[in-house]
Amino acid sequence: MEYVMEKELVDVINTQRAEAIEFSKQPNCWMGMYVEPSDTKYWSERVPSGTLKEFNRINLEEDAYYAVADAYSKSYARSFDFASMTDAEVEEIFDDACASMERERKWEEQMKKEAIEEETNLAKSLGIDVPTLQRWIQEAA
Repeated sequence: MEYVMEKELVDVINTQRAEAIEFSKQPNCWMGMYVEPSDTKYWSERVPSGTLKEFNRINLEEDAYYAVADAYSKSYARSFDFASMTDAEVEEIFDDACASMERERKWEEQMKKEAIEEETNLAKSLGIDVPTLQRWIQEAA
């Protein structure tokens, strides 16, 4: 039986490929791109039905898995049975993982800001500049 993809899926693939090609023309930029739609062996394994709906669902499950793995751990991500969940349930897990990563990023940013302020205040209290303080700390280590 010949593998056939929906036109909508082919259009999504070709649009992403064109975007990747254009983006990668910029200096120091690259972007991965989907395999050509003509590679039916690849696509028949990746999206067996050849439908945009299945393609989107597969991407949703993968996005949720990797977001949970990045936010928490791979073992935690593996504990979810995304295939048995509704799109809304998977999207909620994905959104929660992304929100967790954003909170972590903001916390790290705040900690860095506070460390710089502490270093600046310490240098000021010692009557020296920050580079001198940093050199003294490095020499003492």
